[in-house]
Amino acid sequence: MTMSPGTDRRLSCPDRTAFAAYSVITGNKECVMFFDIRLVLLFAAALCCQAAQAQGFPSKPVRIVVGAAAGGPIDTAARVVGEKLAAKWGQPVIVENRPGASEMIGAAAVAKSAPDGYTLFMASSNPFTINPAIFEKLPYDPSKSFTAIGVVAANPMAVVSNPAAPFDSLGGLIDVARAHPGQLSWSTPGLGTMNHITGEWIAYEAGIKAVHVPYKGGPAAVNAVVAGEVPYGIVSLVQAIPFAKAGSVRMLAVTTARRTALSPATPTVAELAIPGFESSVLAVLAAPAGTPRDVIEKINADTNGVLKQAEVRAKFAALGAETVGSTPEEMDRVIESVRGKVAGIVARAGIKAE
Repeated sequence: MTMSPGTDRRLSCPDRTAFAAYSVITGNKECVMFFDIRLVLLFAAALCCQAAQAQGFPSKPVRIVVGAAAGGPIDTAARVVGEKLAAKWGQPVIVENRPGASEMIGAAAVAKSAPDGYTLFMASSNPFTINPAIFEKLPYDPSKSFTAIGVVAANPMAVVSNPAAPFDSLGGLIDVARAHPGQLSWSTPGLGTMNHITGEWIAYEAGIKAVHVPYKGGPAAVNAVVAGEVPYGIVSLVQAIPFAKAGSVRMLAVTTARRTALSPATPTVAELAIPGFESSVLAVLAAPAGTPRDVIEKINADTNGVLKQAEVRAKFAALGAETVGSTPEEMDRVIESVRGKVAGIVARAGIKAE
């Protein structure tokens, strides 16, 4: 492009095809300024839109999908948190149970939902960690279908034994199992549960072999130990405590990194046998992938605020859980760490979904 002397250079600037290229070639400073201002205005407008989106959220009811049945720890976590968020937001928070297939039905429903923050997923860590390791196909991508919001709570587990078992400590259990490989049996709430993974992890680290007996749910797993059907089990701490107080089971160890306030006299697996051991059933909150970052941050901040409330902490404690709270990035790191550990345990133990 050439220009005759006296041509007003500004007339060429509205040629919108290539502001930057024209500015560099011609040295048209006015055009450069116009272009820069235009970019600044567009960027500012985008930021304003995002801020307005977060400030206006939510403007309608929010749905929390739970991949488990009503009444369980994940469902209860969703209802306790949802009630407080509804009060803060001035909008209903509806808990929708979509149980079945190891939480995969609920996960798939959320993964296909609009990424606008109005559909959330309260789940254990299983859909993101255990399911990818034991199922050949999933109806969602555990790494790409969701955006992390935060870790809500941790539900500790306990190693319990029948009072008539030939051991009264975790160390004793390990000694007996080593002396009689494959002769001890142990209960869990089911195949592929975090309890199952935890039991296999303890067995591997302790160098023992024992027979896993999956039951249908937590109460059945505890009752199996009480009845003497199995000498020990890996069960929910809150389900074990009443039986321990009644003398129906022995509390050998908890699976948390540190002793828990829920049962302060009970030592940890890490203290007694396996340094660094830590395992809990987590409750996590996620949203469909692509949900705006500012909306994620608002939900995260409000959820963490709820988890700090004394009333909420007390409700979780009564359920045998400890409130956590985290950033989305911290949740991502936790999930990635657990996923790696689970994959190794599943491979070594040869665990497959039935």
